[in-house]
Amino acid sequence: MKIDTLRQGVIKKLGRKDDETMPTQDHIDSEMIPSSISEDYETLIMECFVIMGVANDQIRVSVRPVGVNPAGLDVYAGFVKVVRWDPLVIEMLSRMPMIEKRIDRRVRQSNLLRYSGFSGLWFRSPAGIDEFQNTVH
Repeated sequence: MKIDTLRQGVIKKLGRKDDETMPTQDHIDSEMIPSSISEDYETLIMECFVIMGVANDQIRVSVRPVGVNPAGLDVYAGFVKVVRWDPLVIEMLSRMPMIEKRIDRRVRQSNLLRYSGFSGLWFRSPAGIDEFQNTVH
């Protein structure tokens, strides 16, 4: 009953009539599904790589939970695997600080940090090191 009185006081203060009531929306679900969070991180990270000139067939991005932060939210990490080594990918590796900064900025601008934490990017080493050496030289 106290909440109803408070609500009516706020409505009156806003200049609305007493008989107007605000609709209750108990059916709204504000929680995010964990699988959608990792997919959202993957999309965000891949968009940053595409903007920097890396194609979808050159790298593979996967995001998964890696722990829980002190606030009790799941912490996610992005894992980047180079699928095809070519000069563009090697150039991209030299610009990693810029790409990581862009990804960090995009994560902070999104609503994802309200529901989770992000620990950054991790790179997997290539399966065939010889392939990498042949591409570099």
